[in-house]
Amino acid sequence: MHWKIRRDPYLATLAERSGDDAVFAAGFFLDEDDVDSPLDDVDWHCTPVPEHRPAERPVVLLSTGGFCPPHAGHLAMMARARVAAEKAGFTVLGGYLSPGHDAYLTMKCGPAAIPASVRLRMCAEAIARDQSDWLLVDPWEALHRRVSVNYTDVTARLRAYLRAHLDPRIEVLYVCGGDNARFGRAFVDEGGCVIVGRRGAEAELASWRRELDGCARILWSEGDHPASSRAVRAARWSDETKKRLVLRIEDARAVHTLGITTLPAFQDALASLLGEHAAVRRIGLDASPPADDALSLDAMVPARHNLAVSRLYALGGYRALAHVARPGAPPLAEQLAAIPPRTYTLHDDDRMTGGTLAAVRAMLPPHVRIAGTRLAIAHEDDEEVVDSRDFLLGADEGGLVVALPDRRLGRAPYVLPYVDPAVRCCVPPQHVREFSVRVWALNERTFAGTGLCVRDLPAATRATFRFLGEERLLEDVCRWHVERLERLRPPGARP
Repeated sequence: MHWKIRRDPYLATLAERSGDDAVFAAGFFLDEDDVDSPLDDVDWHCTPVPEHRPAERPVVLLSTGGFCPPHAGHLAMMARARVAAEKAGFTVLGGYLSPGHDAYLTMKCGPAAIPASVRLRMCAEAIARDQSDWLLVDPWEALHRRVSVNYTDVTARLRAYLRAHLDPRIEVLYVCGGDNARFGRAFVDEGGCVIVGRRGAEAELASWRRELDGCARILWSEGDHPASSRAVRAARWSDETKKRLVLRIEDARAVHTLGITTLPAFQDALASLLGEHAAVRRIGLDASPPADDALSLDAMVPARHNLAVSRLYALGGYRALAHVARPGAPPLAEQLAAIPPRTYTLHDDDRMTGGTLAAVRAMLPPHVRIAGTRLAIAHEDDEEVVDSRDFLLGADEGGLVVALPDRRLGRAPYVLPYVDPAVRCCVPPQHVREFSVRVWALNERTFAGTGLCVRDLPAATRATFRFLGEERLLEDVCRWHVERLERLRPPGARP
């Protein structure tokens, strides 16, 4: 038995009973990595976690594949699988779409292959359009492995991760279409699988159903959605990354908690890194206080009246979950009630999508009227805007607000594994790992010799990195991330 089969919790028993040929017939392949995938690694926090609900038989659903691109058929399959699982007595806490590794897509689709970061974002957008709020996107397989991995690797790792962070009893039910019904053999003795019918695969599904029917771990669902990725796939993927970037340069207010003096050097080096991917226009922070009639949403430029609101994201940064009170601020209802009645001008730093401004207008009470909007940063339609503090570990009000694996709110810099920089700024999807390595290395140099530890971080960022130890030096935290990300380089790739 090959060692990669022996350590597989789903396929090892199949191999013992029926031999390696049965395992290969069930869809297993030998990947190109001579280093084992750490299927029990639960400290690489790249995967969002669904909300926990008390349940006797808690499960999540998981579907893997190219998702090149995702389409309505994928979501319909997951919805049908959910119905089948609940009918069988399971409580479905959530479901995951796990796009495959770029190496797999290049082999399958050639020049039409869409890079992983783009497919992950497209999956999140499809979920939002369909209002399938129970679904999440898992980037582990696509961005956090060196090579393509087996569907059972993805299943085993997700189960270990969720048992560590959500519920030690949780099970992962693998979901596949009838054209991949052979995958069900992997789950005859361990875990579980939901096989959903697919138009054009009736004969194959019927054949495998004769073999697997009667196994309690295999669930079946009708389905005939006609959509396929091949039918809707563009002939060739084109890079739509914006090539012009506005970089907001911060002042000492961004490092008030950290108390470091190296912010200017950090920002210069960051601008140089970003400049490898876009034309960067630097703009200084407007330090003048807003007018008396301002209602400020800008964390760095407060006014007499402020609303501390943030958009909360799932880990990875692909999917926005809700608008919440900024970490450390009072609840939104309390903030809104405290705004005096009058007419205001909304003050914010920029408007990339306009989503937050629109959400704030919708939540304001009737006695708060808005006459207009003033932005601290003016930018052209073809420019993207980022704040330099969002790349500095522990900057005040810096980083993306994310739902952590323990469901607390945290902040994380715009780099892997917590945030995909391709969905937050101009970094091309092909370069997200290398860019993340270099930003973590820049952070390591910034904190070298400062003696600053995790305990010294602002509260929300401290919540994100507390798992590494309160006394861990920040330069060691950064080095740990550099080393982990460097191990993800494909075999043969140069540093």
